Amino acid sequence: MSQERYFLYLDGVQRGPYTVAQIGHMVNSGIVHPSAMFWCEGLEQWQPVTQLIVHKDEKKRRRISVSAWILGFLGLLLVLFWMAGPTLREGWREQHQVERTALGAYWSARGVLRAHLGWFSALRFSDFNPAQVVFVDDGHAYVILEADVSGGDSAQRRGRWQVDLRYDKRLQAWMPDATGRPKASAKPEASVKPEASVKPEPSELSAKPEGSTEPALPPTLSSKQAAAPGSDSAAESAGR
Repeated sequence: MSQERYFLYLDGVQRGPYTVAQIGHMVNSGIVHPSAMFWCEGLEQWQPVTQLIVHKDEKKRRRISVSAWILGFLGLLLVLFWMAGPTLREGWREQHQVERTALGAYWSARGVLRAHLGWFSALRFSDFNPAQVVFVDDGHAYVILEADVSGGDSAQRRGRWQVDLRYDKRLQAWMPDATGRPKASAKPEASVKPEASVKPEPSELSAKPEGSTEPALPPTLSSKQAAAPGSDSAAESAGR
């Protein structure tokens, strides 16, 4: 198909030849209506000029459409970042701790626990408290973590874990402690048992509560009741 010999059918008359640039200029200037027909060698019939060139209004509409798609996509990214931003920032902090400090150990322990429970488990940790971190020696520490856990079909629950860490000087990072000191990493602590109830001393058992009244003793038998037939007292009286 020739790119420089195009004919237009205008007002019942064939005009041309024209180039694509000329036809585009005439259409966008309003000289030729967008519904006009064109033909060139190789075509079996006349075709609308809109198949040959893009009208300026159509270009504008396409630019607006593309801009709307871009803005919508950016808006969606902003919403996703607003929703997942805190989790992403916390995840980055959990995986990039190089300082051998209580705060660094706390964030590293969170990362170990999150990996242990699964990345799809939603964890909401308690705020950092320096008392949660205990340094065993220069290179080892354990961290007590409390968090609300929810994920899968399980209901939300409150958990408490002890995470053992060691500081790798070569990598300059906190790592899970594989030496077994002081305890296996990321294992739930045993639940705190309620204190045993204090049993009262024997003396306390025998003590009478204040304001209580002793039950009345059974009435003593009268002389007639004592001498009633069949009773031991009646038998003794008969013997006498």
